[in-house]
Amino acid sequence: MGGAWLQTMAENFTSPLIELRGVRRLYTSAGETVAALDGIDLELKQGEVVVMLLGPSGSGKTTLLNVLSAMDSPTEGTYRFLGEGVPTAPDALETTRFSLPMPHPLLQPLVWPIEVSVRLIQATIRAPSRTMASRRRAKALEAQASFRRRNIGYVFQQYNLLGDLTVLENVMLAQEIAGARDRTHAMDMISRVGLEGLHDRFPSELSGGQQQRVAIARSLAKKAQLLLGDEPTGNLDSETTQQVMDVLLGICRKEQVTAVIVTHDESLTQHATRVLRLDSGRLQSDERGAAGTLVGKSKAVMKDALDTAEDVVDTVRRPVEAAIHGGLATAKALTGVAKDIAEAARPNRKE
Repeated sequence: MGGAWLQTMAENFTSPLIELRGVRRLYTSAGETVAALDGIDLELKQGEVVVMLLGPSGSGKTTLLNVLSAMDSPTEGTYRFLGEGVPTAPDALETTRFSLPMPHPLLQPLVWPIEVSVRLIQATIRAPSRTMASRRRAKALEAQASFRRRNIGYVFQQYNLLGDLTVLENVMLAQEIAGARDRTHAMDMISRVGLEGLHDRFPSELSGGQQQRVAIARSLAKKAQLLLGDEPTGNLDSETTQQVMDVLLGICRKEQVTAVIVTHDESLTQHATRVLRLDSGRLQSDERGAAGTLVGKSKAVMKDALDTAEDVVDTVRRPVEAAIHGGLATAKALTGVAKDIAEAARPNRKE
């Protein structure tokens, strides 16, 4: 019995976070079927940071992210998250309309009643089945939305912050939607992305890099297990890009969050444990990134150790500074009181 328990624990520990098997996503347009994803097999472990370098439009970037976030469903294949099947929803039913060949304009008034009658009969016959299909689809879409709320964080190229909410309110809104409102954790995330003291600012009062940091804090504040980034640094300069990526991936390492980041910037591969290349809906290569090498892992460990040491120093420094400031304020107040007493005790002199 003990051996079976240990085996189960080992399997749970080594099981992938994400498992795609034979995933295809087909779309039909103008009678032609297009494979946006064509046989994707992929496993991602918790804590991996993956950068996908994509080519031209149609390589599968948006479709793959949509499937991973359960905003879209595979046409074929399976998608498992922590060993469990991810909810899928059927495509919306297409509406087909009956129409007769356009006759001579003088005969059109004679054709219209026939066309309308046929359409009414079609609608009456299809109504029950379409209603049941719509209900099943709505239920499936709600299951997908529930999966996203619990597990997925998303960082877009556009920051998508609400302008009439403060930094803290933007972050806590994501928590509230996920049903996990936690002001302390939200403030901690804001501090971790380097925005301590700016929680009461509005987005218009922040720079582009700072707004993207708010978006990162928002996506991670609800304790998501999978973070998806769609060109998260596309609107930032190179220096700010480096700062944002350091913050993003540092938090992902500490929180053991798996990040899948789509970018065209080759320089970002230095942050990746794996580099995936997609083209025409197919996975062309799966290579180890710079952060996945022994040297890269060592650098990450050292950096995390330094960050932890800084956090400890800050944790000790703040109460000490508060005590010192409090002591100085108390001493100043006592000095003022003593001065007032001395002034009151001094005899009045008559001129």
